[in-house]
Amino acid sequence: MTRGLVLSVLGGCLSLSCMSTQDTTANLASAEVVVGLERTPCHGRCPVYSLRVLSDGHATLEVGRFCDEAFGRSLAQGEHTAHVDVGVWNMVAEEARAMGFDTLAQRYDDPRVMDLPSATITIQGQTVMNRYGGPNLNDLYTRIERLVGRMDWQATPEDAR
Repeated sequence: MTRGLVLSVLGGCLSLSCMSTQDTTANLASAEVVVGLERTPCHGRCPVYSLRVLSDGHATLEVGRFCDEAFGRSLAQGEHTAHVDVGVWNMVAEEARAMGFDTLAQRYDDPRVMDLPSATITIQGQTVMNRYGGPNLNDLYTRIERLVGRMDWQATPEDAR
């Protein structure tokens, strides 16, 4: 009888544990990218990084090379995380829409043109890759980078020095 009770309790704990893991996973899966920006390398000193700001307030930043000037501060290379004010990032999304972001094509490129970095930007579900022949979105990129520079980034444990 005692063994049956122990097994019942363990089974209940296990099912509750699985449910909470599924709930957490579901919450993470339901968070959408409010603003994302990835900049790729060139043969010069182009900033290289990947940013994702999610609707639940979590943000990740993978810092590559030459980001100091873009962010207005030095961040070590590697992955960083932060908790952000989503309202600020929603305002960036609104500014992008006001600039006509929602009317842009998904891709601006010419593979015959070499040594140009690309910028892939995501604003609330719409992604635009801009490498060659696309609209000038530099003001939007700069706005995002300056906000990134003011955030309280924490290096992930494997990248902490």
